[in-house]
Amino acid sequence: MNRISHFLRAKTQYNLHSPFVYRLYTEVLFSHCRGRGRSAADVVWRLEEYYGLPHSGHPTFGTPDGDFHVVADTRSSEWDAIVASPDWQVTLDLYSCGVAVSSPRLSKQHFLLR
Repeated sequence: MNRISHFLRAKTQYNLHSPFVYRLYTEVLFSHCRGRGRSAADVVWRLEEYYGLPHSGHPTFGTPDGDFHVVADTRSSEWDAIVASPDWQVTLDLYSCGVAVSSPRLSKQHFLLR
């Protein structure tokens, strides 16, 4: 999927029905006050900052809300396997990178986000 078709199919905060994903979207991933980009390293930094974790830069880490894994390329077979896996309940395709969340209290959902 190219960037234009991703943009046309992707949702913003106004279309999110999951409170968990809405909070991640508005408070962490797309908070304009943080002053960082949308690369995988920046997403890891933002998540570590939000949860008060030391900045390790490692793409997989645990939080009170569940385990997170950040993938740099959502057009790869690794990302396709993560989306299909029952081990990851919520997957967020940001086009520039992907975020997978494993938490037993979440149901399996995949989101395309702008």
